Amino acid sequence: MMRSSVPMGDLLRNQRKYRYRRPSPYRKWLALLVLCGAAYGVYWFAFSEADFTVHSELDGAYQEAMLVVSEAMHIAADQVVEEVVESSVESEPVVSAQALSATWQEGSPVVVAGVLEKNESVFLALQARNISQAAIHNVVTATGKEFNFRRSRPGDSWVAEVAADGTITRFRYQSSPEDVFVTTRDENGQYTCKKDEVKVEARIEVIGGAINNTFWQALEATGEQGGLAFRFMEIFAFTIDFNTETREGDQFALVFEKKYLDGKFLRYGRLLAAKYVGPTGTHYAFHNESKGERGYYDLKGENLARQFLRSPLPVTRITSRFGRRVHPVLGSVRDHQGVDYGAPTGTPVQSVADGVITFSGWKGANGKLVAVRHSGGFETYYAHLSEITKGITAGKRVTRGQLIGKVGTTGRSTGPHLHFGMKKNSKYVDPLKVDAMRGDPLKGAELDRFTQGIVNPYRQRLEEALEGTKPAPIELAGE
Repeated sequence: MMRSSVPMGDLLRNQRKYRYRRPSPYRKWLALLVLCGAAYGVYWFAFSEADFTVHSELDGAYQEAMLVVSEAMHIAADQVVEEVVESSVESEPVVSAQALSATWQEGSPVVVAGVLEKNESVFLALQARNISQAAIHNVVTATGKEFNFRRSRPGDSWVAEVAADGTITRFRYQSSPEDVFVTTRDENGQYTCKKDEVKVEARIEVIGGAINNTFWQALEATGEQGGLAFRFMEIFAFTIDFNTETREGDQFALVFEKKYLDGKFLRYGRLLAAKYVGPTGTHYAFHNESKGERGYYDLKGENLARQFLRSPLPVTRITSRFGRRVHPVLGSVRDHQGVDYGAPTGTPVQSVADGVITFSGWKGANGKLVAVRHSGGFETYYAHLSEITKGITAGKRVTRGQLIGKVGTTGRSTGPHLHFGMKKNSKYVDPLKVDAMRGDPLKGAELDRFTQGIVNPYRQRLEEALEGTKPAPIELAGE
């Protein structure tokens, strides 16, 4: 009988190891928990990506909307008038309550109307009223030559007149109080669409005031809306930094258009003239249009537009300036190669000038960083961003005022802020002291026309608006 060469103790030890490695109920539960955690991680990642995409699309929509608003506010006229009334081709029809729920029935003409709901297209809205796809296609195709239905929004209204045979003889689509499109069918069965001229009244108004707290609040105290304050600051964005250069007692005045529809305020039109008196001096801005170009000029016809905006952020505060300082994290004295703007996380950050992106992504202590190269040997840097706008990648062009990211506290940072740096010919410079080149000034006959027809009359109205304006007294608690 052959004996095993392996000692009994070793066999028992191996057997115990074997039993120890057998799966246990605890290991099964642990594996289940790991699988659940992995599933949750996949879900969270997908949700985060979706959320980021939505926010990025909203940023793009916001930027597009701001461009549309800015364009609307710059609509120019050939003559300066006190009151303008545009002709009305067709008044808004009265829609019966029955039309809002009516459906077409074969052999019976009908008028149907409605308002687009969320996630509803005009095609689906008409189809729900028992109108054929062919009839809808004909009228939507014709209307689409004047109006892009991809710009349809919930709340847009429509009215369709449907004949007994199911064809649409007239279709009216309204996307805003001023945007009305009417499509009609002629005797040959052809559809044509035209945009209606809506009766809009433009009134020239003048306001003046003084700052007691902030410029925004001071303007709203005159009874106007904050959007007008934003427009005012946009005009002086190249000459006044409303973050640092406004003081209590500063004075302002504006000459501007207000648009009315059926006697009700609709929107602001052009800002025709403006004046600001503050610690940096007295500043004027007058709207001028010549040879298809429009802009703002001072008393002498000098162009107010410069290469750089005064700030990459809307109104906020400076927390650290350019120069030597004690580093808030490292504790040592170092050169601060830029300006820090304190602002809440998510505050939009804009490029201060046209240029090409040279870097976009994570950059060590800078966190999320965007770098832009501009003409004239300038470069700008935007650090510690919470997120970078979708599409802002190296090699892409950006325009002055374009949204490139949002304020954050990524990288070596003690709190939400934007570090804004600028280089000139590869050397850091103080962004607050850079006075970049202006646009072309007015000259000769064009300057004479501008002075006599725009500056002189509007300057007088600005001065009249400021007569007697004083900051309201500050009321202290308990007094």
